[in-house]
Amino acid sequence: MTQWFRWLVPAAFASQARNAPGPPIAGISLRLIPVSMLVLTLSVWAGSSTVLSWEACVQEAAANNPDLHSARANLEAASFTAKGAYSGYLPQLSAETSYTDRSGSEATSGIAGVSTTSGTNYDASVLLSQNLFAGFQDRAKIEQGAANREVSEASLAVAKAKLSQDLKVAFVGLKYAQDNVILTENIMHRQEENLRLVGLRFESGNENKGSYLQTKASLAQARYDHLQSQHDLVSAQAQLDRVLGRAEMDELEARGDIPLIEPGTVPDFRELARQVPNYQQAAAQQKSAVAGVTLARSGLYPSLNLSGSVGRVGNDWFPDTTRRTVGLNLNVPIYSGGKDYYATKSAVSSLEAAASNTDSTEHQLLVNLKQTYASYAESAEKLKVDQAFLDAAFTRAEIARSKYNNGLMSFEDWDRLESDLIQRQKNFLQSQRDRVVAEAAWEQAQGKGVIP
Repeated sequence: MTQWFRWLVPAAFASQARNAPGPPIAGISLRLIPVSMLVLTLSVWAGSSTVLSWEACVQEAAANNPDLHSARANLEAASFTAKGAYSGYLPQLSAETSYTDRSGSEATSGIAGVSTTSGTNYDASVLLSQNLFAGFQDRAKIEQGAANREVSEASLAVAKAKLSQDLKVAFVGLKYAQDNVILTENIMHRQEENLRLVGLRFESGNENKGSYLQTKASLAQARYDHLQSQHDLVSAQAQLDRVLGRAEMDELEARGDIPLIEPGTVPDFRELARQVPNYQQAAAQQKSAVAGVTLARSGLYPSLNLSGSVGRVGNDWFPDTTRRTVGLNLNVPIYSGGKDYYATKSAVSSLEAAASNTDSTEHQLLVNLKQTYASYAESAEKLKVDQAFLDAAFTRAEIARSKYNNGLMSFEDWDRLESDLIQRQKNFLQSQRDRVVAEAAWEQAQGKGVIP
């Protein structure tokens, strides 16, 4: 139960609360209302909605969010590709068989001493080849595969941080919407009490018609705000449904609070920026581009391959004549129409772009980290300020109500303090939400969050 609930008690408890000691709101005293009654009120208000704690939301989002599933699948694919890059260092083994029909052809010299005057020829072989040198292509593929895997790992960390932020914003958004429904309902009943009070004074000739109409308009505004808060609640439920990855939209109720951390000392932003997954992603892309240059240049180097085969050849199946071959092949590129030259130039330009992108990412992260930390620290202080103003507005409004009842204060002064109390209640509720949103943004800027 949050600390400001003593200002948000639904009107259902008005009759029980009027006789309890403590400062009233709209003629309702709140300090001795049991917590169990508040929980009961929320249950009745929520109807058949699904109740979710913060911990349950974290587990469900981690298991079901489609964006997180996509990032994990991409990492798995990159890992398999990186493992496959080692194949260039390993021998290649294959088996083949062939059938040749030479009907009507002239007799020729045999293959491996076997006559081919017959119309048919069978061949079954096992081939083994080993690359000895490929212009550093194999090493470059391994480096590029490892770099691409680092990119996917950083992308997964970014996705987790983004999901953590989205989840916190959606959860606290639903909490805010729920509490705003209760707050606007309480304000509406307070305005009804105010209208009753001003109406009695107007009927007795102690208040003018303008004051009565002003109070009536304030009640209409309170009713509109309450209607709007109910619509906002539906939207907030749909938003949390989306983040959780639910196929069907359910009526959700957020229960409990998100753990918060107070801002500490100002961090070393430059050092922090290089630990952010976005920077690590850009740095890994630069590594991949370096390997891409080596890979492009490999076409300019000669390649050396060792191969051998063993098999049988003959005119009948299964052939009975053994054949063995061993070969060493050296391939020296002389001219490929400029393909390898321009591929190398393109790879070098891509490397320059990747290096510039790494520098740009670091600068952007520095700005973002400083801005989000400032908002985070300010939101924590603003919540304390709004709490103090709310306490003051509550006390002033109750003193003003007493004075107005006794004819010691004008309607204009009393109405101004009533409006100030309502606004301070709204400000405090918004500050509680903004405090969580700002901390979530600060965590996301660092690439951190609550998603395991």
